[in-house]
Amino acid sequence: MPGRRRWRDVLARRSPDDLELGEGGVWRRLHDRFRRAVDRYHQLLEGVPDGALRDALELCGARLAACLDEVRAACAAEQAASPSASLEVPGGAAGEHHARLSRAATLAAQAAEAVTMARVRARSDPSVLADPAGAGAAERAVAQVEALVRG
Repeated sequence: MPGRRRWRDVLARRSPDDLELGEGGVWRRLHDRFRRAVDRYHQLLEGVPDGALRDALELCGARLAACLDEVRAACAAEQAASPSASLEVPGGAAGEHHARLSRAATLAAQAAEAVTMARVRARSDPSVLADPAGAGAAERAVAQVEALVRG
């Protein structure tokens, strides 16, 4: 029938993310939220001038980016085990896993905020660029993200 789509054609147009994470459920949204926070971190990092502070922030950014693969894998596994097409968070162990990963996404966004604050401090006092301790807030947030994602 010319008006009917064949499943093969429909599936061919779906992205790997759609197939593994769903199209709009809680697992897809959680993954996308974490990815946006990581992307924002790296966008803000581009505005930090070279120096020890930037080096420390780049290291945190690399650690945060490494967590993205783990978050994606966890969300794909949860989508396979507890499929979601709505905004309703599942209960039980899946709900606890969602809460942990959601907290990790919030902390990733806080790490990006720490980069913003480092940029502001560097603008008003360029001597902070030589001090890697200025990345402390980002380091703490990233360490918490790692613990939540890997724990």
